[in-house]
Amino acid sequence: MSYISKIENMVSGWLKPVPHLPKGAQKWIAENVWWIVLIGVIASVINVLISIGAIFTYMALVGTYSYVYSASPYGAGWIIGSIAGLLFSVLIIALLATAISQLKNGQKKGWDRLFLVVIINAVSVVVGAILTFNIVGFILWIIFGAIGVAISAYLTFQIRSHFVAAKAHIKK
Repeated sequence: MSYISKIENMVSGWLKPVPHLPKGAQKWIAENVWWIVLIGVIASVINVLISIGAIFTYMALVGTYSYVYSASPYGAGWIIGSIAGLLFSVLIIALLATAISQLKNGQKKGWDRLFLVVIINAVSVVVGAILTFNIVGFILWIIFGAIGVAISAYLTFQIRSHFVAAKAHIKK
């Protein structure tokens, strides 16, 4: 059993006592998750492009006006955190983009990629919190990040039963 499967079973155990969505809602989400992910991928690509522009603009200002950098409360920490977040975003976009057709066909591999995104997002929250370089930012990042990861894990596991390894497509 792979390490990811062990984590999947552990998270499934945590979510077992949590109230479930109605079967109709679970089915609707499972049937439509592929286009929801597609919209998310498109929006995320736009966000990554804007973030790249913001990073280059900041670096250009720092190069031109070095006193901005020295007076900035963020300094190099902002750039490091932004680049780390950008790398996590690109990885998540790639995983989600490759999962779209599998999700559309109801394949377990598509769901597995969604779950892997939840794991990567959790790691991203921890790394982002550490890279805030201040205690208040760290606490807020962890609290709100944990809420986001919990919601995404909950919704991902609500549709888990609709994606099985031998299934060719989702029944409508």
